[in-house]
Amino acid sequence: MPAKKKSTTRRPPKKAAKAPRSRSAAPKSAAPSLADALAEAAWAEADQALAEALIECDALLGAQSKKQRDAAVSLLAQALSRAARKRGLSRVGELGLAEKYDPQRHELAVAVAKMPRKVRIAARGVARGADILLRPRAAPVAPKARKSGR
Repeated sequence: MPAKKKSTTRRPPKKAAKAPRSRSAAPKSAAPSLADALAEAAWAEADQALAEALIECDALLGAQSKKQRDAAVSLLAQALSRAARKRGLSRVGELGLAEKYDPQRHELAVAVAKMPRKVRIAARGVARGADILLRPRAAPVAPKARKSGR
């Protein structure tokens, strides 16, 4: 028995199903690429600020006089603050401020046998938004000596 011949009639190609249109004017793929581009630009600005801080650090290390050192320290502090701001970092705590000790919020700068009630901020912490990256370092405040009453 001979083999059956294939049909020579062609079927029309299937139409692709249309995806429902989104309400936004921009395609969905554009949003992540725009966010990526903005993030890349922000990192480039932060890298530039950090590079400036490195240059100011070299100027500080090479300073010959007190006046040059003072100027270099000031410029270095500005450059570091600018780099931190570009990366969304901020400082937490005020130097020298005495406040109630909170182990979740403070890091003790010295080892103590007993948890202090009050501490004094010795070094400020660093945060990004609400996230604390480094807690402020604090030293215990000695309680005031009581006077004996007469």
